[in-house]
Amino acid sequence: MKTVTLFAVVAVTALALAGCAATLGTSPKGLEAPIEKATFKFAADLQEGGYKIVVTDELKKWLDAGKKITVISTLPAVEDKQFGVLPDAVNGAMPKTEKELTAADKDNLLKIAGPDKEKTIVVYCGFVACRRSHIGAKILVENGYKNVYRFPGGITAWQEMGYPLTK
Repeated sequence: MKTVTLFAVVAVTALALAGCAATLGTSPKGLEAPIEKATFKFAADLQEGGYKIVVTDELKKWLDAGKKITVISTLPAVEDKQFGVLPDAVNGAMPKTEKELTAADKDNLLKIAGPDKEKTIVVYCGFVACRRSHIGAKILVENGYKNVYRFPGGITAWQEMGYPLTK
């Protein structure tokens, strides 16, 4: 499992860095240090969390193909109402940090996930450095869910690709 996780981290990082040949750094604005910091934090979260990851295009293919998945937005419900959600997503809001996590947050997420611990569940939040989806995915794995995916690009990557949201 550690080999698969390490491979996933290396693959995501390599893809992110592939754009370096065309621009000065990964960021269009040349702000490489925050991207580096977010990459290392993401890699640590992925290793600690024990979940899998899914990238934007792959998640879109799953949804278009009608794959049976539960998509959970971990953003605050007010933001979901204001900006919209990925198709058929349900809200399982998580706090920004694990210190802020309450028993009610955890119970709500587990209720939304349901009793079937074999089904595919995808959690997302705002963007790669947002940790809400990490917290949610980690809770699900810790509670025995077997097919938990974090969609790290979140709603920002979804919108950048021009994919539809629902309100």
